[in-house]
Amino acid sequence: RAGRSGHQPGKVSRIHFVPTHSLEIMEGAALREAINRGIVEERIPFVRSFDVLIQYLMTLAVGEGFRADEVYREITTTFCYSSVTPEEFEWVLNFIVSGGNTLHAYDEYHKVVVTNGMFKVENRGIALRHRLSIGTIVSDLMLKVKYMSGKNIGSIEESFIARLRPGDVFWLGGKNLELVQIQQLDVLVRKASTTTGLTPSWGGGRMPLSTQMSAMLRYKLDTNRESPEKEMQILQPLFERQAENSMVPHENQLLIEKIKSKEGCHVFIYPFEGRYVHEGMGALLAYRLGHFKKMSFSIAMNDYGFELLSDQDIPIEDAVDSDIFTTDHLIDDIRKSINDTEMARRKFSDIAKIAGLVFQGYPGRAVKERHLQSSSQLFFDVFHEHEPNNLLLKQAYEEVYDFQLEQTRMRTAMERINRQEIVIMYPEKYTPFSFPILVDRMREKYSNETLEERIGKMKLQFDE
Repeated sequence: RAGRSGHQPGKVSRIHFVPTHSLEIMEGAALREAINRGIVEERIPFVRSFDVLIQYLMTLAVGEGFRADEVYREITTTFCYSSVTPEEFEWVLNFIVSGGNTLHAYDEYHKVVVTNGMFKVENRGIALRHRLSIGTIVSDLMLKVKYMSGKNIGSIEESFIARLRPGDVFWLGGKNLELVQIQQLDVLVRKASTTTGLTPSWGGGRMPLSTQMSAMLRYKLDTNRESPEKEMQILQPLFERQAENSMVPHENQLLIEKIKSKEGCHVFIYPFEGRYVHEGMGALLAYRLGHFKKMSFSIAMNDYGFELLSDQDIPIEDAVDSDIFTTDHLIDDIRKSINDTEMARRKFSDIAKIAGLVFQGYPGRAVKERHLQSSSQLFFDVFHEHEPNNLLLKQAYEEVYDFQLEQTRMRTAMERINRQEIVIMYPEKYTPFSFPILVDRMREKYSNETLEERIGKMKLQFDE
């Protein structure tokens, strides 16, 4: 966690590194290695972000107004909008003036008036709603956590608190709190009598590894025995245990572990490419394995690898021999292997907010996130059925493939795997590399046992 530490000329940034499991300690050494080498993580630029373009044009229209030809010449000088065609720009103009081909019957979406070639907002209510909605940082709705007496404790994401019922206990600010009720944007709590509780999950905690960080991790793994770094020395017992039960892969190797358990057949694959790439790669391999025989899979992943679980034997040996990691027909197979429509639907929620399709509320009267979500999904369904060429709809799909599935990075990873030696191991029990993936999957399952109790049972099996 660096935050804004040292954000002044001449100041030193101090980073607090907090691993969530043992293997993550290696990331500290990888980060230091990258800093010493002067490596800077690449940033994939957003292009053709029509939601931001719509917001920009509305901002101009709320001010002094704008002329279409002047603005078109301006935006096409930028990297993001250099490829926008006159026809696409005309679609955007039509969208802010009349709501486009789908929403033209609703006066609410007739936002901009054209007078003598000048585009301008004349309705004061529309101007106010736009000013209150300006911004492109979209995050989960934050709720205030307060004692029944009214004393403020802190804030928490609605997506976490919405899963809880009155009487459930969670931690916040070092305090163990019992949920009493939710009133609009306030979470009312009392001090809990128990010493256990849920730890809030935050969206920012799911940021995946970058390409550069993944490369540094594979390097550290390859040179773990020679490394004098404290982090790598601490992890030597873990690496020894991994080597004893399976193997520690070198940079030129891809490790696959096949394990049988009471749950079924587990196949763990460790590309060390980050959660998003593994999410797409897991779905892709599950789809391709279906060509060998009909079977169902559960898929779990973390930043280091992913698991395919089935109640049948998974023919991973035949799949590897048949070049399952090929990049041939990659895009077509990705589309067949995932529910890209549902993923685009979730992405469209952010786009709808930025483009002003849904209004997030006035100060003190914010619209609940679930209502915003329902509204944006309704727009998505309408556009999907009646206007498939809607540019905001297309943007949602493009951002899913470019940023969530990272299709370009997935192709690069699979090209690297095709140059590596693929090693399949058959451990008799779960390995240190597989354990964090199993725990991540357990978090999503309902049980009347605590996560600690379930991990304890796994540890007994692990030590036998």
